[in-house]
Amino acid sequence: MFNAAMNFNLGEDVNALRDMVHRWAQERIKPIAAHVDQTNEFPQELWREMGDLGLLGVTTGEEYGGANMSYLAHVIVVEEIARASASISLSYGAHS
Repeated sequence: MFNAAMNFNLGEDVNALRDMVHRWAQERIKPIAAHVDQTNEFPQELWREMGDLGLLGVTTGEEYGGANMSYLAHVIVVEEIARASASISLSYGAHS
């Protein structure tokens, strides 16, 4: 019989990143998501905020100013932003 268990523990760093992005996206993006979709205008200030949070270089090496995290961490950031706004998440995913 084959018995395998999946380990869903992502580690402290990734869990902390997920929690931080979730809080930020729910507080900052969710309230403006409908307006962004209706006007088709991306709020440029979000790029600065994402940069300040360290989200614009999650997979980039530390020697270049990034967080040197995994692509799984990047996908989790995309997912948490998408919980608040799919369109903003797509923009982030395409440009980060």
